[in-house]
Amino acid sequence: MTSLSMRLRHLVAAAVAATLLLTATPAAGAVLDADYVGSVQVGKKAELRAVAPDLYIPSGVLTTIDGRTLWARDPESQRAMASTTKIMTAVVVLENANLDDVVAVDKRAARVGESSMGLVNGEKFTVRDLLKGVLIQSGNDAATLVAEHVGGSVDNFVEMMNAKAAALDLKDTHYANPHGLDAKGHHTSADDLVSLARYAMRNPDFRAIVATYKTKVRSDLYTHSLTNHNSLLKSYRGAEGVKTGNTSDAGYCIVFAADRNGVELVGAVMGAATPGGRAQQTKKLFDWGFKHYKLTSLLDAGQRFGRVPVSDYMERTVGAISAEATSAAVFDLAGEVKQRIDLRKSVPAPVKAGETVGTLTIYQGKTVLRQVALVADKDIPAPSFGQRVVFFFGKLWRGIFGS
Repeated sequence: MTSLSMRLRHLVAAAVAATLLLTATPAAGAVLDADYVGSVQVGKKAELRAVAPDLYIPSGVLTTIDGRTLWARDPESQRAMASTTKIMTAVVVLENANLDDVVAVDKRAARVGESSMGLVNGEKFTVRDLLKGVLIQSGNDAATLVAEHVGGSVDNFVEMMNAKAAALDLKDTHYANPHGLDAKGHHTSADDLVSLARYAMRNPDFRAIVATYKTKVRSDLYTHSLTNHNSLLKSYRGAEGVKTGNTSDAGYCIVFAADRNGVELVGAVMGAATPGGRAQQTKKLFDWGFKHYKLTSLLDAGQRFGRVPVSDYMERTVGAISAEATSAAVFDLAGEVKQRIDLRKSVPAPVKAGETVGTLTIYQGKTVLRQVALVADKDIPAPSFGQRVVFFFGKLWRGIFGS
């Protein structure tokens, strides 16, 4: 396919995606009643409509790195996924191949077409460098080559992709190829994409590659320059990757991750009309996320939370204090942050300062934000023999005659 015809095809795809988007969402005020903020639909709480992000995309999700959903629109609808497919391609390769293996390019991989790393038949690469071609340059040729190497054939590799999707409980996902070109039965959802990305980001090799904007790799014959299609790596503070994609059926998609001040978010935007629109909507979504989900001081060290009886004495107690200052990321649209105090019924002497005497649970709705040890505020020595005798008869008297 010539570069001119490819450009024409992309222009037509963008026009079709724009038309579908305009018919799928309102022309103004693109906050939908069916959108979710946290676990609540916007249409069920008027106050959420005023603060929900106004996005012009048919589907998307924003979560924390540990899986808490902050925002979602049509998160489980099955859609074409384009080159975000390559997240799973990379996962299967990373878990089933030696990255130092050397692979020779064959004719099938070299002629896949569309987005390409520029592989030349016969040249040899390490699997690690081919993965860079898959995730940075979004090379369909590189994706096909690693699939053949790991699976023995592309078809076998696709079976491995689908098996991994099932293992990760990606219920809306099915793969027909390792590169993401439109195909029957090749689909995912925004929810599944973000779940997969969070899983992939546990792998340090994956993290390092998707965060790279430009690099070069060398085969035994040629040097290949790779440039990431993710413009947000240059323009968005805290950007960490992950993967973009676009086809006629998928529109412009992105799975994105960013970290600011120790808060890490992962999101997906699906079906944007243009690459610029994809970047703009992603920035808007993540700006909203970092505004409403941020590190908050929950507790100072040494705060008091009651007293615990010391069982070897008659009237003596020890103070229960927080062991340390505590902060956590809090979603300010998810309701009041509350505390639950659980103290031991009693503790035996001697008691050492810093000994655990209870637990403080800090929660928001059903989400536990932190559990903190409550500790004794001072030493309490064991009673002397004479004191024990007095306490024994004192307790006996109370048991018989009452206090």
